[in-house]
Amino acid sequence: MPTLPNPHSLIATLESGGPVMALMLLASVLLVALAMERWINVLRAGRAIRRADEKVLEAARKGNFEEARRLCDGVGGPARDVFAAGLDRALGRVKGQARMAMQREQKRAVATLKAGIWILGTSGALMPFIGLLGTVLGVMGSFEAIGSAGTGGFAVVSAGISEALIATAAGLFVALEAIIFFNYLQNAVGGTARELALLVDELNELLESREAASAGSSAG
Repeated sequence: MPTLPNPHSLIATLESGGPVMALMLLASVLLVALAMERWINVLRAGRAIRRADEKVLEAARKGNFEEARRLCDGVGGPARDVFAAGLDRALGRVKGQARMAMQREQKRAVATLKAGIWILGTSGALMPFIGLLGTVLGVMGSFEAIGSAGTGGFAVVSAGISEALIATAAGLFVALEAIIFFNYLQNAVGGTARELALLVDELNELLESREAASAGSSAG
């Protein structure tokens, strides 16, 4: 049967890594927290976009733009600001062009969803080097201790180097963790942004059809 890891050996492993190991552990916890916070935001944004499709866009498809604007307030998330900006201008409540306003709010919403994700990508690139730095410092310390004690041998050197390599292993682990989170969130944000863009295009089409119909009625 598989045996559970010994907590005392785990603590000893962390201690043998020195300050770099403590930094890696802290970075790992912070990266997980950041990834979870970003993931929750993307999920909320996706739910808000789907609510907008079911309520706001559905009302607009029926030609009831006043009702669509009223329903925007109950959508929440970035979808609310995007569609409200366009409908306010289309209904004459705010001056400006509906298309431009929605495109501007759409860019702002996507930027908000992407905020902080760059930290994961940067960590994925930097952590292996920080782990390698810990290994180099650990090896230097091992050789310094060997020189001070006046003893050597393969057993002494290999023990010191194996402890120093823990920092490199930790750096690679944190880097893999960060890259996986980064790629997943980039893909999730991209999917959410595409859903929002499709709905913005549809609402723009509906508003332009409304304007064309109004212009035709006025000309007649």
